[in-house]
Amino acid sequence: MEFAVQSRSKQTKTFIEALLPSMIKQLGLTRSKKLLFVKTARTGLDGHDGLTSHLKQFDAIVVLIRPQNLERMGLTLAHEMVHVKQLAKGVLTSDSRGNYWRGRRYGARTKYLDMPWEIEAFSKQELLFRRAIQ
Repeated sequence: MEFAVQSRSKQTKTFIEALLPSMIKQLGLTRSKKLLFVKTARTGLDGHDGLTSHLKQFDAIVVLIRPQNLERMGLTLAHEMVHVKQLAKGVLTSDSRGNYWRGRRYGARTKYLDMPWEIEAFSKQELLFRRAIQ
């Protein structure tokens, strides 16, 4: 998986670029043809620390991360990278009717922490990040 990182802070950009190869390898995305674009952003996150979006027309995935202390940013990146894996492998998809996890639709009434893709991301983020910084 090829990636690009954009950030106003050179330190933040370097930090993210250092973590991504390990995270991509850990998640089994090394051979993925999807393009990954990671950008730090203070706006457009709807109150979240991170956001992942699949741009199907470009076969690309965009991750937005709120700038914060490096540890929290690393954990957020790890969380969002689990979503990257879910999207790249087709486990998580979406359309105008909602999100689909392994073919089952989840609508707007599903609570955030009850969404299976969030359960997986929260369960893997800590270990993914810790292994990446070793």
